[in-house]
Amino acid sequence: MKANFSIPSILHAGTTVALIITGSFATADTIDWKTIGGWDISFYPASEGCQAFAMFEEDTAFFIGFDNSGGTLNLGITLLDERWRSIEDGTEYSITARFGNESPWTLAMDGVRVDEFPGLNLLIDANSDQADLFIDEFQRKGSMTWSFGDSTLGRYTLKGSRKAFNEVVACQRSYLEAMSGSADPFTSSDPFTKEKKR
Repeated sequence: MKANFSIPSILHAGTTVALIITGSFATADTIDWKTIGGWDISFYPASEGCQAFAMFEEDTAFFIGFDNSGGTLNLGITLLDERWRSIEDGTEYSITARFGNESPWTLAMDGVRVDEFPGLNLLIDANSDQADLFIDEFQRKGSMTWSFGDSTLGRYTLKGSRKAFNEVVACQRSYLEAMSGSADPFTSSDPFTKEKKR
């Protein structure tokens, strides 16, 4: 079953303009969008995208949303946990994720350090069927389990995940529309400029 929306549908003709980020905007603080149950949806300038954040039991932080930082729209997934101290930044780890009773995902995730917190990160092309299916399962199922080898990293509730990710899409759409509307079509090819100089 496919998701009830298509990730590419949040894009429109002005997307290329939206990808042109000014330096002052990229260094801005995180912008809060909305809170849905235990999910905080915000715009993150560092990833140039909107993401949903939840803090689960055992203080595992989970982020899911969009990452525009490489110039291409990706679905980004990040888990952070201070207990995972042996994770090495830049090292690839084979991680298993399972949503409810669905078939498990085998994910090649990169070790990261965010504000000295160790964790795992993965980027998936947002225009891919893989991203659509991942979000579909994330939104439909009531829980998810993450594992590394024989060790369970955690079992987490997905209560409110459908509404939360719908708000991630709404946030990202709003950002793209705002960015595409920021370009002044008269700055480079204003037909009246020559008239004023005469």
